Amino acid sequence: MVRPEEHTQMIASSRVCAGSGCIDSAGASPAPVSAEAPGSRPHEEHESASSRAGCQKPAQDGRERSESGNRGLNFVIDADIRRFFDSIDQGKLMGLVEERVCDRRVLKLLRQWLEAGVLEDGSIRETLAGTPQGGVISPLLANIYLNALDRAWHAEAQHLGILVRYCDDFVVLCRTASAAKAAHKRVQDILTRLGLELHSEKTRAVDLRRGRESFDFLGCTVRKRRSILKAPHLHFMQRWPSARAMQRLRERVHELTAVSGNTACDVMDLITALNPVLRGWGKYFATGNADEKFNHIDSYVHQRVKRWLWRRGGQRRRSRAWCWPSDRLHAMGLYRLQGTVRYPSQASLRRPSVSRVPEIGTHGLTGGPAVPASNRARRP
Repeated sequence: MVRPEEHTQMIASSRVCAGSGCIDSAGASPAPVSAEAPGSRPHEEHESASSRAGCQKPAQDGRERSESGNRGLNFVIDADIRRFFDSIDQGKLMGLVEERVCDRRVLKLLRQWLEAGVLEDGSIRETLAGTPQGGVISPLLANIYLNALDRAWHAEAQHLGILVRYCDDFVVLCRTASAAKAAHKRVQDILTRLGLELHSEKTRAVDLRRGRESFDFLGCTVRKRRSILKAPHLHFMQRWPSARAMQRLRERVHELTAVSGNTACDVMDLITALNPVLRGWGKYFATGNADEKFNHIDSYVHQRVKRWLWRRGGQRRRSRAWCWPSDRLHAMGLYRLQGTVRYPSQASLRRPSVSRVPEIGTHGLTGGPAVPASNRARRP
């Protein structure tokens, strides 16, 4: 039996690896483990097209890779695994962990974690399969289990398309409808070997050509839209916060700005409570095409703060709301989402730093001295 005080030291000194890198117990992604690392086995590294576990920002990387429709991958399999966390085979999971971890203390601790059971209504329910959904280690174990999907896809079906996966959420992007159909069957075959199955109702094929359909991935709605100004005859991939992500943020803002049960004494306390929520949500979606959605959220937050001020005012007249314009609240420190969007590099054309027009060839894009008129007159 491992003593409780040893748990933290054991986990801190060992790393459980998945994909092309390794993930430590805190969820961070340090450098790949070498063959000489204590507690781990040597392995052969390969760069999988489906996931890069060593990526510093894996969620952002997954969202950007889902925009591969700009490279002609217009047919997408939006996959959903039926009861994923409850269907994981614990024996196969431990076998995958043992491929990379040889420290028997860590392996024993993981087995105890899986077999601990679930406390429901005062009684402990034994867990013979799956991982504890909601547990701090479940996302890591799920990523290790589906690493077998990444390997099989890389070895057997890479020619069909690109598999983009983050934990148990993944999509397959293909060039043709026939390739998408074959990819759907291949994914199902691989998952069957792992004891999993696709959800027949939630898994669907998406046609992205000319903006016909869209899909949601990692909280973003991904769809093709026309480039009105640059190339109206072309469609480019864009992404913005999904309807579900917008609704969840509105519910959180509504909860923080409610009068009943609110501990805020003045508007500064309310701003202090709202800013971490708005800033974190905005940073997550800031690398897409979220200008319109961000403006909607700014307007909603402004309305909710004004309503809170009016209801806190008791018998004051409604017309006093004009005393609190959005600029005043933002000047007091309320976080503004508008203007924080940073487009991916694929979404904007790179312009030259110097103008190619001979007459103004020295000014670039930021202004500068022009060619004198006398010199322009002597040009052939």
